[in-house]
Parts: sequence; C-alpha cells; structure tokens
Amino acid sequence: MENVCSIIIAMIVSFVSVTQGMTSLPQAVDTKDAAAVESSVTAENSAPAESAAAEVKESSGYNGYGKILYVGDSRSVDMFSGDVSEILGQNIDGMMVYCKDGASYKDMVPWIESYGIDNFDTLVTWMGCNNFGDFSQYEVYYDSLLEKGKTIVAGTVGPTVDECLLIDVDYLYYPNANQIRYNESLEAWANKRGVKIIPLYKYIKNSSTVTVSETDGIHYFPQPTTELWNYIKASLQ
Repeated sequence: MENVCSIIIAMIVSFVSVTQGMTSLPQAVDTKDAAAVESSVTAENSAPAESAAAEVKESSGYNGYGKILYVGDSRSVDMFSGDVSEILGQNIDGMMVYCKDGASYKDMVPWIESYGIDNFDTLVTWMGCNNFGDFSQYEVYYDSLLEKGKTIVAGTVGPTVDECLLIDVDYLYYPNANQIRYNESLEAWANKRGVKIIPLYKYIKNSSTVTVSETDGIHYFPQPTTELWNYIKASLQ
C-alpha cells in the first residue's frame, strides 16, 4: 500500500512540475460574457430613436427648426448617391434622413411613425412624385402633424420631361402635368396654413447645371445631385 501511495505522490509531483513549465492555453470565453458583448454591440448598432434624435439636435445648425426629419423618394436618394436605392435613418448634415426609390405616401407615414413623433420638431419633405398628382393623402396627414405642434417644410415636386418618359410605362404615371397638379394642391394648402415651401420645381426647371435624365425623363443629373441638397439646406438657414 505504501508503494502505491509513493507512486501516486510521485506522479502528482511530476505533473505539477511539467505543467508549470508549459505556456498557458487561452481560456474559453465565458458564454455569459460573450452574450453580454453581443448584446452591447447589437445595442450600439441599433440605437434607439431617442438617441438618434438627440444626435440630430446637437448637430443641427438650422435656426428655429430644432430637430429635423427629412423624407423623400428616389430623387432624394440621388442627392446623396447614384449607387444606392435607399437611405434609411442616416444623419446627414444635421437632419435624420429617410428616402427610398419609388417611395410614396405609404412609405412616408411608417417612417415617421417608427422614428417617433416626439423625436423631431420639423418635417422637411420632398415627396409626391410617386403619388401621380394626388396630394389629398398628404394633406390630411400633414394637418395631423401641424395639430401636434410640428413644423413642416415642403418641397414642390420636380419637373419631368414628357418626351423622355418611357411610353406605356412611365408616361402613364409621370407626365409633367401630374407634377404641376400636385404642386398646385400643395401650394394652395401651404398658403392657407403658413407652411414654408421650397420651390424645387422652379429651381430645377430654371437650372443650367441640374438636368433631367434623357433616359427616363424623371431623375436628375449629375449624380449625386449635391446642388439640390445644398439648395434645400440653404432654404432652412
């Protein structure tokens, strides 16, 4: 029995001696700690609307407009990039921007509601081209925002060029007459309520540097159309 004990003791001493000379192996990551790290990264990447709105307020340099939410369609996307189809929830020059190719009234309302009515003071909107001359839905919704104490600044829908529209596709929905009809309704509404209008239709129509696409008659060049974004920003100064 003593011999057995001696052998066991010798084995233990030998093992301890060997392991003390080995390089320590990396410790396994604690699964609880890993989950905490993952949660932290997720929270950082999907910051709540309140944080985003606070960031806009801090960087906003537009006197009297407070926190600004901007919404638009493909022509707005083109102001920032000629390569992407949407920009959703990005802080650009002190405004929180939501815009997407083909966006219409049905896109705008969910953007605003999900962002949070309490998270902005002013809505800057360049919408309407994809509602084919019909301002009626916007009117009702904009009135509801005014009743909540919000400020609205609306851009008139830019012109299209009928002879460049795709026959049997775009021509049915995007003739310039539709843009004019929408703008007339928008301006009549705005004048009654003291809402500021950014005359983008007139600006583009008279511009020698912003041109309408000869391919589709709807979108503007050169892209990105930074000039239009600068014009919008200057209108808020």
